[in-house]
Amino acid sequence: MKRLDFDLILLGDPTAGKDTQAAILMKKYALKPVESGKHWRALAKKNNFDGQWLRKTMSLGYPTPVALMKKFLTDNIRKAPINKDLIFVGNPRLKPEAQLLTKLLKQKHHDFFVLYLKIPVREILKRTKVRPRLKTEDKGVRNRINYTKNQVSKTVAYFQSLNKLKFIDSMPPIPRVAANIEKILHDYQRSARN
Repeated sequence: MKRLDFDLILLGDPTAGKDTQAAILMKKYALKPVESGKHWRALAKKNNFDGQWLRKTMSLGYPTPVALMKKFLTDNIRKAPINKDLIFVGNPRLKPEAQLLTKLLKQKHHDFFVLYLKIPVREILKRTKVRPRLKTEDKGVRNRINYTKNQVSKTVAYFQSLNKLKFIDSMPPIPRVAANIEKILHDYQRSARN
């Protein structure tokens, strides 16, 4: 399986299709997923301090505590395979986490690129209706939207300042979004080689 020759960070608005697009990319490229969502769902089921802390913040629609995210990123980069690139799905969301990840990847001599999947708020609310874990009027959904607007935007600006981020319109059908992602990745591969 071919490699990208750089690590990929896949961020986006809530319900924008990050997991879907990550799955498509992992079928095409030698990528090891660093999926915080799956990790946090498993951790939230544990009855230890970290699990209780995470459940409390998740129930309010707030992000994972920074200390837990830093540990998660550090562990995953330390265990990165040499024959695959990493794909970070949905993280890092906070600017300090993004700065830490940039530093850790630089120490490992890994190049990286960031894609941000965008959809309008009305579409986020529409898509939450078909997700069993979420409800449109939930305070948690509104908190996620506000958090993305107020906090994740700082992370986006940080990656933009490094010339490492491109936005993807995630409203078209899934195959068209995947084709747009493919084109941007090929463009970045060409520019990285020059």
